[in-house]
Amino acid sequence: MPTDLLSLFFRKLRMLYCSELQLISFLPELTDRTSERSLRAGLQQELELSRQRRDTLEIMAAIHRISSAGDDCDSMRRLINESREVLRAPAWHFPGDDDLRSISGALHRLQILNYGVARSLANRVRLADDVEKLDSLLDLLLDRYPETCDALVPAGLLARDQPAFR
Repeated sequence: MPTDLLSLFFRKLRMLYCSELQLISFLPELTDRTSERSLRAGLQQELELSRQRRDTLEIMAAIHRISSAGDDCDSMRRLINESREVLRAPAWHFPGDDDLRSISGALHRLQILNYGVARSLANRVRLADDVEKLDSLLDLLLDRYPETCDALVPAGLLARDQPAFR
């Protein structure tokens, strides 16, 4: 069982890496659409933090002698594609800054969920250094997006017929 959990952990690291790459390519699109200086600065800071998380994930993968690339993050890709479609819709020709904040928040909510799962897997396979690194990355995300703690858990995550890890 620990080997299976370790494989899942490595897969989650690669998925997080892929999702950070996707964020790094998408956040400038949001930044270009904002009119508010403070939001523009916040999105630019998010871009830099995403780059730092990407770098940390690369280091973690190198320590474990695994590739950081390879697993696609379909959920992040879908969320970004849906956001692009919404921003292209005629009614959203000039999205407001609150709309852009909402999109950024949704993207980062997904990251918080995925970093939490990675941290749990690292804890289960007793990788204390990885737990510590993931804790610090997760804390940074939660500090920037505290409202995610109040968000409802999507119903799909509560489905009873999904296999549980033991």
